[in-house]
Amino acid sequence: MSEALASRLWPWQSVEGGESIDSEDEEEEGPSELNTLNYGNFLEVSTDKLSVRYVGDGAHSNDVGAIQANRPVPSQKLVFYYEIEVKNGGEMSKIGVGFSDKAFKHSRQPGWEPNSFGYHGDDGRKYSASWKGEPFATGFSTGDVIGAGLHLGKREIFFTKNG
Repeated sequence: MSEALASRLWPWQSVEGGESIDSEDEEEEGPSELNTLNYGNFLEVSTDKLSVRYVGDGAHSNDVGAIQANRPVPSQKLVFYYEIEVKNGGEMSKIGVGFSDKAFKHSRQPGWEPNSFGYHGDDGRKYSASWKGEPFATGFSTGDVIGAGLHLGKREIFFTKNG
């Protein structure tokens, strides 16, 4: 079953994606792998820099291992989209997918800090600069494919689940 989930974009500096907004600008390189120079504790990154595994014990809320891509989303794209496959959601599926700025703290889930937005697997809530979050969709775990996108024209962040 496929779920398409959209959420109005909270105020944010830039949003990016697929079609060019200004075709006269030179094409920006988008993300191509995980940033292995700066990421949170409790993570093991694959040698190809395309997979990550949480190796912490999850004993408290700061046992988080966040990682970002090697480059920001291109600023001249109308739509930007990426997907992750959850290989192992663990006991509680405390996985967050989303977007954040360069200053994001890697000891936090996406959406808990200013200028970050996230959809969390354990509770299906969406988060924007808050620990509280708000009801959004069903959660996700092992075997699910989660997509996250930004649509500049509509000023929306959207997520997909299994399709």
